[in-house]
Amino acid sequence: MTDFIQWLWYDALLRDLVVLAGYLVAGGLVGVYVRALYRRFAGTVSNRDSFSRSFPLLTLSTILVIFVVKSSLALSLGLVGALSIVRFRAAIKEPEELIYLFFCIATGLAIGAEYFAVAAVGTVVFTGFVIASHRARGRFSSTGDHSLLLTISGEFSDVGSDSQGVLQLLGEVAGEFALQRFDVDGSSVQLRAVIEPRGSDAVGSMMATLSERLPQCRISYVNLESLL
Repeated sequence: MTDFIQWLWYDALLRDLVVLAGYLVAGGLVGVYVRALYRRFAGTVSNRDSFSRSFPLLTLSTILVIFVVKSSLALSLGLVGALSIVRFRAAIKEPEELIYLFFCIATGLAIGAEYFAVAAVGTVVFTGFVIASHRARGRFSSTGDHSLLLTISGEFSDVGSDSQGVLQLLGEVAGEFALQRFDVDGSSVQLRAVIEPRGSDAVGSMMATLSERLPQCRISYVNLESLL
């Protein structure tokens, strides 16, 4: 049995496969960890769960590519040629999403190239900066509260005489806002805007004013920090 195990270990192909499996398992765990980090601390508006679902697979793919081409110049050149004719189109809405994607690729490169210490140190330092940035964003924010996604929907006649009426009203009661979407479908209107109220009292006052000025409209808001 000992001779058989030694023979298996000294078989170059089998040994490489075992090593590759270990690298892929480690990379998958790192990808799952980065996904959890993104879902917990990211400040993006988009659906975090669906976007971060690709993190483990992206890390695994990078490890596999680097493991194959790291010892062959010909394969490296072939990879460059293959990537030059492939167009990758992804809807990256915010820079923070791109940062996490690059980190997954960088971690996969480090593990695939057998720089495990680099991958470990990079993950620890990256985590520290993510947590610190998250706390600083909440502590030093000019509003002191999380961003809210406000939705106003109703009939066109209920929001004012023209499309600018509801925007002017929103500016009066909410202050600065970022208009995310404004849909007019026949007689129906739906508005979505990101606002940053100055505390819970401001939210209550804003909702009360909007309900009073737009009694026939449906008004709701969602805390963007709670979206997972």
